[in-house]
Amino acid sequence: MKSMMKSSAAALAIGIALAGAAMAQDYTLRIAHAGPATMENDDYVGSTTLKEIIEANSDGRIAVDIYPGNQLGSYEEVMEQVNANALEVAHVSIGGVTPFVPELSVVDLQYILPNDEVAYAFMEGPFTDEIRDAVMAQLPNTRLVAVSDGGRWRSFFTTKPVQTAADLEGMKIRTISSPLQQEFVASLGAAATPVAWGELYTALSTGVVDGTKNGTPDIMSNKFNEVVSHVILDRHTFLFGYYFISDEWLNALPEDLQTVVLDGFTEAAARQTEFNAETEDAANAAFEEAGGTIYTPTEADRETFLGARQAMQDWYVEKYGEEWLQKMLDAVSEAEAAVAAKN
Repeated sequence: MKSMMKSSAAALAIGIALAGAAMAQDYTLRIAHAGPATMENDDYVGSTTLKEIIEANSDGRIAVDIYPGNQLGSYEEVMEQVNANALEVAHVSIGGVTPFVPELSVVDLQYILPNDEVAYAFMEGPFTDEIRDAVMAQLPNTRLVAVSDGGRWRSFFTTKPVQTAADLEGMKIRTISSPLQQEFVASLGAAATPVAWGELYTALSTGVVDGTKNGTPDIMSNKFNEVVSHVILDRHTFLFGYYFISDEWLNALPEDLQTVVLDGFTEAAARQTEFNAETEDAANAAFEEAGGTIYTPTEADRETFLGARQAMQDWYVEKYGEEWLQKMLDAVSEAEAAVAAKN
């Protein structure tokens, strides 16, 4: 009798455990991003924050699986997967968006955003809604749910010193697959060379490219400092990170879990932004400690790059028209006004 009772109790315990496991796997959210699986990388910090918050606040009903390092494909491929409801979340830069809405490369126009405060105000302003609507017009199941600082300011990291625009002439500079990025590099006399993020370390180490346009936190977290030793902090564009979710998957959740997921994205994006702001100075120091050289251009040296600003705006208008450029300039002006009102 005691044996039967023990067996029944054991069976009940197993049943409860299996029921709990089943509940924990009610829903799975998979998030793909390009960064490596290290807490020194902002993409991974954002994703792990999302995992912690959603799993905790859903009482384990939603499991979050992270796929770093382009495991599930390029930016363009993961965006297509989200649109097909074959992947729940893609975390991408604007390079994941421009294959579908080329006009949105306007976000990468150079030397328009002046500083951190304006960049953050711009990120939180109505231009983000414009991006969401424009992407969903082309990819109807792909909803923008959060924007973060995606890696700070892009500058030129190279295998030899650069102090003026003339020093870039003839160098092969890695870009994303964006006509705007390629035209910008070409306008400075360099050879624009598109390379996938996952292939960049090898491309730099083998001389396929002589440099890249990134922020120092990304350089350090991906160990690119082992293959590039110079940076000029021209800060030509600010890198934003965009979280896109499958609208079909989101709407299939119970209403309370939809709120959990959306709140999770807000917190994850805020943590990623905070992380990048905290780590840029440390990343610059680490770059120098590892033997790299950082050059902050004088006003005269920086001026040699600024001719590209109007040239790139003219190029953009000729290729895509004035509508999105004007939206961008207006949004930046609104952000500057908002910052001035606070100060």
